[in-house]
Amino acid sequence: MTDNLYAPPQADMSKTPVSAGSDDSFYVVSQRKFTLMFILTFTIYQVYWFYKNWSNYKKQCQLQNSADSDIWPVPRAIFSVFFIHALFRRVDQHADAKQRPLAWDYSTHATTLVVLVVIANLFNSFITGILGVFLGTLVALGLLGGIGYSLRSAQAFINKACGDAQGAANDKLTTANYVWMAVGALMWVLVIFGMVATPPPV
Repeated sequence: MTDNLYAPPQADMSKTPVSAGSDDSFYVVSQRKFTLMFILTFTIYQVYWFYKNWSNYKKQCQLQNSADSDIWPVPRAIFSVFFIHALFRRVDQHADAKQRPLAWDYSTHATTLVVLVVIANLFNSFITGILGVFLGTLVALGLLGGIGYSLRSAQAFINKACGDAQGAANDKLTTANYVWMAVGALMWVLVIFGMVATPPPV
């Protein structure tokens, strides 16, 4: 406060909002919430994650009347393995356009994620057939952990690209989140029960 009655008002810059300058060109979510949702929804959350990223990107393209205004987010989420490189590349391009450099080798990151997803989806039964149900399930869980870690790392870059490095704009859990986590928790219980009921080979 100043004693000069004729001085122009000045904004208080001591508290700057966390999301100042942020945008929603891609799906912003805190890594805490992402981790909880990925694990406790039995990894189903990743389908929604891909959908939201492509949906937000499409809306941004439509606002700017630019290319990709007519993409279909749902198929890109369901068949995400074919579009991971494209998504990460667009995130990196967006960060450059907004002058938020990521120092991200998005291509290698995407390739690693694709390999993990392909192994988890195509060779799960093969691995279980060789190692048995118990050890095969452990390997499958390890692969899911790798996928989750890779996606969580990608989320950090997406948040930075959108100007909200902490994902503060989407950190709170909603009622729908809790419902999905409850369903996922039940599925985890069934998996654990299956492992306990099938002892490891001697």
